[in-house]
Amino acid sequence: MTCTRCEHGTARRFGYFGKRRIQRWRCTSCKATFCEAAPKLGTHYTDPETAAKALTLMLEGMSVRAISRVTGLHKGTILNLMTTAATNARRVLDARVRGVRARYVQSDEIWCYVGKKARHIRKSDPAEIGDQWVFVAMDAETKLVPSFVIGKRTRETTVAFLRDLQGRLTDERFQLTTDGFHFYERGVEDVFGGTVDFAQLVKLFGDYGQHGDERYSPPRITEVISKVRDGRPDPAHISTSHIERQNLTMRMQMRRFTRLTNAFSKKLDNLKAAVTLYFAWYNF
Repeated sequence: MTCTRCEHGTARRFGYFGKRRIQRWRCTSCKATFCEAAPKLGTHYTDPETAAKALTLMLEGMSVRAISRVTGLHKGTILNLMTTAATNARRVLDARVRGVRARYVQSDEIWCYVGKKARHIRKSDPAEIGDQWVFVAMDAETKLVPSFVIGKRTRETTVAFLRDLQGRLTDERFQLTTDGFHFYERGVEDVFGGTVDFAQLVKLFGDYGQHGDERYSPPRITEVISKVRDGRPDPAHISTSHIERQNLTMRMQMRRFTRLTNAFSKKLDNLKAAVTLYFAWYNF
């Protein structure tokens, strides 16, 4: 062992330190004692095994406070670990999810909220409070998620999402199917400029389950309309089934997306970190 002070390789074992019995060393040259540096996760002092367990539980649908009860970590520590892991996950996604070759891409948006739902918002609340939407694109064949963007359900967010998707795919022509959200029609034209086969699957819902004792039941689909917007999309692949199944997976794997619970994001940054970590885990 090399001494951390004089850098001589004359250090010898010198007992243990603390309840965790950390090995101590003593240099026979300068008489300094020291402990071998333990691996750290960035600036965190949580040991890697406990940190990995906490993040794994988070990706398996447990809430932050539930993870705190199981692991003994403070909820602030868990959120800091999530943020650090998400920062590294974003680097991995930006570096590796590029030049994706896809033939059939499906896109949809999944709803969540930060702080409070839209009907409770006050004029003094910050812009990030309220409804948020996660725009997600999936390769229908490989199930890879090349792109996702979080924001309000606006034209600006839609265009940002489509530009991010464009930057992660190859220049080869592909078929894009979205739901009936009206900003897609102009957004796809502006971003892709007629280089994709684009169709929208518009679903019409009845009011069943929206009133009385049945208001928690899913609405009944009364009609499904396929609308070709650009190019020549294959009718057999005009579908959003795979991306809608991905929506279910997100609601099952991330507690803050689970409906009818008091688990929700308190900060937009935490929502973005959780979603980034999830898609890195899902893709790889």
